[in-house]
Amino acid sequence: MADDRFQVVIAGGGVAALEAVLAIRALEHRPTSIELLSPSRDFRLQALSVAEPFGGDAQTLDLEQFCAVHDVVYRSEGVAEIWGGPQRILTDRGDEVFYDALLMATGARRTSALPGSHPFRGAADVAWFETLLERLQRGAIADVAFAVPRQVKWSLPIWELAMLTAGWLADRNRGDARISVVTHELAPVEVFGDAVSSHIATLLAERGVELLPAVGVVRFDQGKLVCEGGTEVRVDEVVALPGLSVPEFPGVPQGRHGFIGCDAEMRVDGLERVWAAGDSTWFPIKQGGLAAQQAEIAAAGILRAAGAEIDIPPFRPVVRGALITGERPRFMRAEVGEDSDAALTTSPLWWPPIKVAGPRLGPYLARHWSIDGDGERGLERTEDLEPAEDEREHDAAVRLALGFAEIDARESDYEEALRWLQVAERLNVTLPAEYVQRRDDWRAAVAR
Repeated sequence: MADDRFQVVIAGGGVAALEAVLAIRALEHRPTSIELLSPSRDFRLQALSVAEPFGGDAQTLDLEQFCAVHDVVYRSEGVAEIWGGPQRILTDRGDEVFYDALLMATGARRTSALPGSHPFRGAADVAWFETLLERLQRGAIADVAFAVPRQVKWSLPIWELAMLTAGWLADRNRGDARISVVTHELAPVEVFGDAVSSHIATLLAERGVELLPAVGVVRFDQGKLVCEGGTEVRVDEVVALPGLSVPEFPGVPQGRHGFIGCDAEMRVDGLERVWAAGDSTWFPIKQGGLAAQQAEIAAAGILRAAGAEIDIPPFRPVVRGALITGERPRFMRAEVGEDSDAALTTSPLWWPPIKVAGPRLGPYLARHWSIDGDGERGLERTEDLEPAEDEREHDAAVRLALGFAEIDARESDYEEALRWLQVAERLNVTLPAEYVQRRDDWRAAVAR
C-alpha cells in the first residue's frame, strides 16, 4: 500500500532542525513522515564550546537515536541540489528524496574572516585554544587580542573567551599577560542595549581586559593587528570570531555569502513548499535561540501546508543570551528592534537555564543531559519575580548545591558529590572555575 502521509524533509542537524522536529511532532494533527538529512551524526551544543578549554564538558546528542525516539528517518547525507518543480532533493550520495515540504536548516560554514588570525569556530578549535592557554601560562606569549570582524553580528562568544582567559590567567598568577578585545561594535554585545553593554564593560575592566570598541579589524600580520584607517595594535596572537557563509545549493535562490532569502513566515523566496531556518537564512544575527524561534514558525507553516488549522506565529525575534564569565553567569534578554530595556540578571530568565533557549529543544536537552526541570513547561520567563530577590535565591541555591557536594566529598561519597555539582552546573550554566579541578578529581576517585 502506498504511503499517503505528508512527507517532510529537514535538511540539517543543528538547533533549527531539532527544534522543528519537536514542534512538528507536538503540533501535527495527522500522520506526518519526517526524514532528517545530516552528514554528521552528532549534534553538539556549540554555544558551550567556549567553556571547554577551561574544563567545561562537551554536550552532544546522537542524531540517529534522537530520530528513532521521534519516529524520524535519519539519513547521514547532505543536500546537493533542489528540484523545486518535482519536489525532489538530490543528496550528496546521489539519492533522490521526495518531499511535500522541505525545511532548509543546514546552518552555515565557519571560516576565517580576519586574515592571519586564528578563528574560534567552536568544538573544532578547542584543542588549539588549549595550546594557546599553555603558551600563555609558560610565558611564550604575553599579549592576546580577541577580535570581532565587521561582518560578525553576534559577538557573545568573544566576550566569554576574553573573560574566561583573563580569569584563568589570574588564577595562575599571570597578571602580566595582556588581554584585549577589538570590535567594530560601539560597545560589548550592543544588540542588548546600553545598560547591558555597560555592565559587560565593567566585568571586562574588573578582569583587566582592555576594550577597543568601534575599531574595524583588517588583518593580523607579523605581530601587528592592522585596523581600518591604518591603526596598528601590537599583539602576539589574535583569536577572532569566524565569518559565516552558506554553500551553494543549485535550485535555491541565494544571496550574498550564500544566505537564503525568506519571508516572515520562513518561506524561501521563489520556491513552493520550501522553508528555511537558522544560520543559513538572511537574518543577520546568527544565534541558536533565534534559530529555534524561526524553526517554530517554519514548523507551523509546514503543518498548515499539511492541512492543520493552526496559526503561524509572527516573527518577533527575542534574543536570549547566557554570558559565561567563569563566575556567576549573566542572563540577558532583549526584543530585537524594540526600544524597551533589556533584562539582565545573574539568575535565570528562562527555565531550564540551558545555553540555547529553544522553546522545545531547551527542555528536551535539559532532560536528556539530566538537568532537572519540567520539560513539558517549555520556555518560561522568570520576570514575574523581582530580579534582586530572585538573584539572592538563585545564589543561595548554587551555594547550597556546592556545599552539599563538599560534604559528600569529605565523606568519600564522590558519586553523590558529582550529582550535586551537576545541580550547581544546571543553575549556573557552567561550573564555577574553582570546582572544575575538583570535579575531575572526584571523577577519578569514582573510576578507581
